[in-house]
Amino acid sequence: MKYTLEDKMTSLRAVSLAVLLYILGYALKISVLLIDILTPVISNMLIRSVAAGFTGVALSTGLLIVSVNDHSKYTPYIIAVMDAFMLLLVFDILNSSSLNDTVTLSFISFFMAFIGYQLISVFVAKYQRIKTEKEQGLSELLQAYSEKEQVFSELQQQINELKQNTCEYCEREFTSKNALNAHKGRCSNNPKNI
Repeated sequence: MKYTLEDKMTSLRAVSLAVLLYILGYALKISVLLIDILTPVISNMLIRSVAAGFTGVALSTGLLIVSVNDHSKYTPYIIAVMDAFMLLLVFDILNSSSLNDTVTLSFISFFMAFIGYQLISVFVAKYQRIKTEKEQGLSELLQAYSEKEQVFSELQQQINELKQNTCEYCEREFTSKNALNAHKGRCSNNPKNI
């Protein structure tokens, strides 16, 4: 089966890659904030960066897990708003020098939060659709298997019925058990009749 560029761009794999990149960016944003916060507490820059990095990865991975598995309708909105505020803090909007900078940084922050929200929403929708399609396909296969098993069982029953009305000496079939018994008494292949 040939896949077009459009198929690849709209596949779950492409959306998953975009979500993972978003989560990586989210981890970096959290790390940047944590490095600033941890500066007075941890003086060693390497240890502070490692602590901030691991915490950022853990929190952003948790974000992905919660956003995909939580079925509350408010969770994605809360995450998007928190993402926007986090970007505002990373961009240090409270110390921006002009109104133009404030508007630009605010727009970028809320736009990136919106894109993140949309990415996760699309990912969840695609994942659920593919999961449903696979479950439906499995259900259809099980149904077909059950039907074939029923046919096989009926064929086995017919074979057993034919064997019950078939002479074991000459393999001739009869319509009833009585006709078979009468034939066995005079069958030329029966060793008792020789």
